Amino acid sequence: MTPKQPPRMATWILTHFGSGPHIDTVLGDLAEEFVQNKSAMYYWRQTMKTIPVSFVREIRAHKRIAARALLTGWTAWFFAALLIFPVLFLGTNVGIDVTHSHPLDIIQGMFWTPVLGPASLHREGPWVTPFSYVLAVVLPLIVGTVSGWLVSRFHREHRTAVVLLFAGSVLLTNLFLVGPFTFRVGYRVLYIFAGPLAASAVASVLGILIGGGLLRHRSRQWKAVQ
Repeated sequence: MTPKQPPRMATWILTHFGSGPHIDTVLGDLAEEFVQNKSAMYYWRQTMKTIPVSFVREIRAHKRIAARALLTGWTAWFFAALLIFPVLFLGTNVGIDVTHSHPLDIIQGMFWTPVLGPASLHREGPWVTPFSYVLAVVLPLIVGTVSGWLVSRFHREHRTAVVLLFAGSVLLTNLFLVGPFTFRVGYRVLYIFAGPLAASAVASVLGILIGGGLLRHRSRQWKAVQ
């Protein structure tokens, strides 16, 4: 008789995004409870509960490491963006200037240059093409991957928690920038760029998760549960 197996997707999610040294134990306990006639809904509910609880516990227990990881990630993002995003302007006399810019403009440029940069080269006004989505995804994905890799590289013992922390900070920064951007350009322009900006934010986070190794790591417990 084939033994009862826990939901594969829930197990995968908890394996990759659960924080702390005891996730393997939690996976084993959940698998055992599931075999003892617990429902799939119960397994999913415990999975979705364990991920934020373990994340908060890990960050609170290692505040200095979390702060250092954020500093590492943001520094890496800044310099990677300065190196990679200017490829948009090759062959033009336009570039990225951070020497006399408002801090908010610098932050916006660190994230949204792949979307807003090409638009600045068109005299006809704001525009969005399929190629805009390519730029909005590829360049932030590269920068995110580099940054996430460095955060993971220097904080291996707490990799999952610090990579998730950095990815969350990048996502929240993208959301925060929407307000000032809308105030300056209006809802019509925001509507035009909403798609590429959303794609850029998702690509940034995805790159961090890929570079941080969260999407390719498999624990021993994950293999055992299968």
